[in-house]
Amino acid sequence: MRLVSLLATLPLAVTAAGGSTVVAKVAVPGTPCGVAGSPGAVWVTEASNARLVKIDPGTNAVVKSVPTDRTPCELKYASGSIWVVTQSGRVDRFNPATAAKIASIPVGRTTYDLTYALGAIWVTNRNGGSVQRISVRTNRVVKTVRFPLGVAPAGIGYAAGGIWVGDDHGTSVFRLDPRTYRLARVRSGGQGSSWIATSGNDVWVSNTTDGTVTRIDAVRRRAVSTVQVGISPVNLDVIGGDVWVPNDLGNTISRIDGTTGKVVETIQTGEDPAVVAGAEGDVWASMFQGAQVWRIHPG
Repeated sequence: MRLVSLLATLPLAVTAAGGSTVVAKVAVPGTPCGVAGSPGAVWVTEASNARLVKIDPGTNAVVKSVPTDRTPCELKYASGSIWVVTQSGRVDRFNPATAAKIASIPVGRTTYDLTYALGAIWVTNRNGGSVQRISVRTNRVVKTVRFPLGVAPAGIGYAAGGIWVGDDHGTSVFRLDPRTYRLARVRSGGQGSSWIATSGNDVWVSNTTDGTVTRIDAVRRRAVSTVQVGISPVNLDVIGGDVWVPNDLGNTISRIDGTTGKVVETIQTGEDPAVVAGAEGDVWASMFQGAQVWRIHPG
């Protein structure tokens, strides 16, 4: 596959109404899905052709592409490695220095998201109805936690001593005790409480069906506020203290002030913004159907 990079087709430094600036648009042919940063690099999964793509943030150019297991999306830099969840029953582990695959770990059905906590990788299996704990030392699943029938585990994060898991089908999220593996249901106040981002004692939840984001106090285990964002908010993240939310059917990214909980900026994007991540002081956002990754400098 020929690797192509493309800076913004509009003039660079396109400033959104709220003050943030789109400084580059990097072409990733296919369907770019997950985004993550590691020291000196930005990594993108390309789902349709099963590739892991490396972007040099110094040049905003694609510099490497390597194969993954089928249908990769979410990924994370943790414990010195790049971890890629795929929807083909595997989690792939890569060496970020060489992009060589270190391990391909069998997991459950339709793995959706991952987080790193307590020296382990935790993954959600949406269609398998489970969360699995992976040892970073052995590259093996050491625990599988089953959810109640009908729950579709989606986003996952760690806050206030617990693993927090979204539910694609529900109006609640779950707190998983990592010591006892017991589950507790916490209402989000929204429909389709799918995706999770955490910061300190805050858990932020994308309610995909009703276009809102809920803030949950992870210590008190209760929702404290809900704000309207865009159409179908998905894989949100906390970057620079604010919450950045891709709205994949609305072709926008909402920025929520991490202190006030209010939307302070809405950025028009390419087609189907899917995932956001912070790297090199900027926000990187994949455009799943737009075949691009945008680099946005917060204003």
